[in-house]
Amino acid sequence: MTKKELTGYIYAGLASLALANSFIFSKLSFEYVNFYQFGFFWFLTGTIWNFIYLFTIRSRNKFSFRKSARGITKNLMLVSILEAVATGLFYYAILIMENPGVVSFIGNIGPVLVVIFGVIFLKESFNKIQFVGIVLALGGVFALSLNGFHSLNDLFKPGTQYVFFAAFLFSIATIIARKKRETIDPGVLSVVRAIILFLGFVIIAIIEKLSLSIPIKAWVLLSLGSFLEVFITIVFAYKSLQYIQAFKTSIIISTKGFFALLSAWIFLSLTPLNIEILGGVISILGVVLVSVQKKK
Repeated sequence: MTKKELTGYIYAGLASLALANSFIFSKLSFEYVNFYQFGFFWFLTGTIWNFIYLFTIRSRNKFSFRKSARGITKNLMLVSILEAVATGLFYYAILIMENPGVVSFIGNIGPVLVVIFGVIFLKESFNKIQFVGIVLALGGVFALSLNGFHSLNDLFKPGTQYVFFAAFLFSIATIIARKKRETIDPGVLSVVRAIILFLGFVIIAIIEKLSLSIPIKAWVLLSLGSFLEVFITIVFAYKSLQYIQAFKTSIIISTKGFFALLSAWIFLSLTPLNIEILGGVISILGVVLVSVQKKK
């Protein structure tokens, strides 16, 4: 491993750590606010962090928001809306499910869906190694989602369906973004997604006449969580891409579930079950096999 590669792995690892702990902050904030209050303040601060990122870090690389704004196309808006809905569902799953680390691991089904949809819509193909990866990832996610065999209604843990649907929407958005990658800027996509989510919760707040008065501790948790999810994760992942290939960054970030389980144990006193650890390991192994073959 060269010094350059090591630097890239460190940045990717920090991005994974930041993203995992943002899930913990979101879970902690639900002790003080309801889901609609959470969405309003989380994506308000998230929008602010996005703009700060665009006009500081990205501006050094000759980023022009005005030029990019003129380039906002139907495809970018479609991807933004899909990702916005998926993000809302993901955080709703964190609200419902006990351990946010499990939510993170179940989300590893996303790369599998991307490969499958790539075959269907982009006429791509996968080989035997990728097929094994798909089977392993699905098996790991199934183990993580399993609640018991008492009845069909209680087969999966509550909230699993929201993670599945979120991963489905994210994968569709990824396929569209991959096909139209020349016209979609990730930085603009991120800020447009945050604005859509914020405006959506603003409308809900007006309709439901929600109180926007929240405890200071909740405000701190929401601000720090969105800072980790939006600003730190994006910056470190972006820096990682300057040193290592994108598929390697993706693999490292897919390990965020381990960091989330560890943080949940420390801050939420949630001891991970053996089946959750095993399922997480298997799902990541599947992601590795799927992603390595897609490095081009």
